[in-house]
Amino acid sequence: MLRLSCSRFCQIAFLVLATFTRATAQQTSPSEPDSIHSAAYRASLELQTFALINQYREANHLPTLQWNSMIAKVARGHSAEMATGEVDFGHDGFSDRVTKLKAVLVGVHGAGENVLRTDNPVDVAKMAVEIWLHSPRHLANIRGDFNYSGMGVWVSDKGVIYFTQMFLKLQPTVKPPETETAAEPTVITPFGLLAPPRTR
Repeated sequence: MLRLSCSRFCQIAFLVLATFTRATAQQTSPSEPDSIHSAAYRASLELQTFALINQYREANHLPTLQWNSMIAKVARGHSAEMATGEVDFGHDGFSDRVTKLKAVLVGVHGAGENVLRTDNPVDVAKMAVEIWLHSPRHLANIRGDFNYSGMGVWVSDKGVIYFTQMFLKLQPTVKPPETETAAEPTVITPFGLLAPPRTR
């Protein structure tokens, strides 16, 4: 009789201890860092990368770029489309993105775009900027005659991180004197070059 009571007491004590231990472990486990798929992670990465671009411009005596949330929204949309496979990695739809921005921003006189993808999340903002700085065409945009920019980051289901940075030159529109001839139309390329239309 005494043995049975002791055994039962030990079982109850073990169950109570196990339940308490499990509950304590759940309460004291450290919170996990933001997932790479979270909006907070993507926003942090956008701002880090943008800040590094401006650090480079400032160090090279170039005016810093101003962040524009509308440009960032359009850039983010392109990164999301690349991440989901809706468009190929690259600059497809660049002119459409510029047209969309022209509809809401006054005085667009030039535009450029840099894109990048990587599956390495270690120091990814710094790495992205370093890659762009060592690519002549991307560097031309970073050093270009732009004054506004926006960065958009998206992460695919497989953890591949896609970057899009768009650069814009915004100037107040000034109506030319009527005596001047109309300026030749220009084409805005993904690399921020303004060039007259060419025929082949």
